[in-house]
Amino acid sequence: MNRPEIDIGRNPHGNANPGDIALGAYLAERAGDDLHQPPQHPHPSRRHTMYDPLTGLPNRIMLKQALFAALSPAAAQRPVGLCHVDVDGFAAINHILGHDVGDQLLQTITRRISHRLGDGCLLARTGSDEFSVLVTASARTADVSDTAEAILRAIRQPVRLAGRRLQVTASIGVVACSPQLDSAAELMSAAESALAQAKAAGRDRYRRFDPDLHARQQARHEIAWALPQALARGELFVEYQPMVRADDGELHGVEALARWRHPRLGLVAPAQFIPVAEEHGMIGAVGRFVLRTACAQAGTWRTRHPGHRLVMSVNLAPAQTDDPALPVLVAGLLAQHGIDPAMLQLEITESSMMPTAGPALDTLRALARLGVRIAIDDFGTGYANLTNLRSLPVHHLKIPRQFVTAPVDAFAERVDCVLVETVVRLARSLGLGVIAEGVESQAQATLLRRLGCDVFQGYVYGKPQSPDAIEARLSASPGRAP
Repeated sequence: MNRPEIDIGRNPHGNANPGDIALGAYLAERAGDDLHQPPQHPHPSRRHTMYDPLTGLPNRIMLKQALFAALSPAAAQRPVGLCHVDVDGFAAINHILGHDVGDQLLQTITRRISHRLGDGCLLARTGSDEFSVLVTASARTADVSDTAEAILRAIRQPVRLAGRRLQVTASIGVVACSPQLDSAAELMSAAESALAQAKAAGRDRYRRFDPDLHARQQARHEIAWALPQALARGELFVEYQPMVRADDGELHGVEALARWRHPRLGLVAPAQFIPVAEEHGMIGAVGRFVLRTACAQAGTWRTRHPGHRLVMSVNLAPAQTDDPALPVLVAGLLAQHGIDPAMLQLEITESSMMPTAGPALDTLRALARLGVRIAIDDFGTGYANLTNLRSLPVHHLKIPRQFVTAPVDAFAERVDCVLVETVVRLARSLGLGVIAEGVESQAQATLLRRLGCDVFQGYVYGKPQSPDAIEARLSASPGRAP
C-alpha cells in the first residue's frame, strides 16, 4: 500500500521539531495495517496523549500534529482537505438511552467510517460526538466532498443498540486546502465553520467552507465578545426618530433606538448587534440601557418643554417581556424622572402575544396597570394570538414598512392598500390607534392619511437623530397634547 511520504521531523522553517511527528509516527506505528482502520493496540507511551481510549482513534492533538506534518513544505503527499463530522442529536441519545449506549454508537460509527475511507485518510475523534478526517493526495479523490458523501451514507445506515433500531445522521463541514488556508489552525477553524453552516441548513448534510459567510460569522463573534465591554465603557448611545401626527404633522413622540460607536469598527448598525445580543442573552442588558436612557431623556424634555406632551416609545425584546422584574424597573424610572405613565409607550413584537397565559402576558398586564401605553410593532408580519387583543391593554398597532414602502406594481399597491385598510378597520373596532412606519414621501402620507392612520414615522419626517436635534425641534414648535 502506498503511504504519504511526509517529512515528520522538521517544521516549515526547517527546524527540528520532535513533537510534531503525529502523522509520520501514526503511519510508522501502523506499518502493515490499513490506514483507515483504527489501531487495536496503541503504543502504551502514547495511548493517553495521542489516542482516544473509547474508539482507539487518534485524538485532536494527534490530528493537529498530523496536519502540521502534512502541510510541511517537505511533505511528499499534500493534504487535499478536511472533513469535520458531528453526530446529530447525540446529546439526546446519551440523555434518553444512557452513556453506555452512546459509547456503543460512537464505536459503531467509528467502524463504519473507517470501512468507507480509502488509503491516505486519517480518521480522528476530535470531540464528544465529533470526528475529523484528513484526506491526503494519496486518497485518490479529486474532491474531498466525495469523502463527506461516503461518511454520510455510512452513518445513515440504521443501527440496533440496546434493543432499539436507531436512525442516526450527521452534519459535516468540508474544507479543501488552498493557499489561503495554509495552517492546521486555519483548516480546522474553516472546517468547524462549515460544520456550523451544515447544521444551520438542517443537518444530515455537508457544507463546503464559504469564506464570505465565515467572515460574517467571525464578525458576529467579535460583536458578541465586544458587546459586554461596550456596555461597560459607554459605547452604546440612543438616537430618537420622530413620530408625527397625521392631521397636522406636529411632533407626537419619538422612538428610542440603540446605537453603538465602536472605537475601531466605527458605527455598528443595529441590524448587526441586536440579533447577536438576542442570540447571546445580552438583549436584556441592552434593552435596560435603552429604557433607562430614554426615560432620563424624557424627564429632561418634560422639564424643559412642559407644553409638549411627547410620547417616548421604547422597544421590548421578547426576552424582556419574560422578565417579571421589568414592571418594577419601569415604575422606578417613571417615578425617578417624573414621567406621566401615559407618555411612555412600550413596543412589543407579535410573538409576545402568542401565549394565552404565562410570564410574558403577566408582565404586559403589570406594565399596563402602571398606566404605560403598549403598541404592537410590525403588526401583520409575524404570528399573533389575536384573541389576546381583547384582554391585553394595547393602545396602538404599528403598520410595518413592508406595507407602506413603494409597491413594485399596481397590483402590489392594491394589495398594500387592502392590508393597511384592514389593519385600520381592526384597530378602529377595538378602539386602538394606528402608527404607520416607513413613510418616505408625502404621496405615501396622503394615502395613509386617507386610509385612516393616526401617526406617521419615516424618513420624510426625520431620520433617527440626536437628543439635541429633537430639542431644537421642540423649541421651534408649539405644544399640544397627543
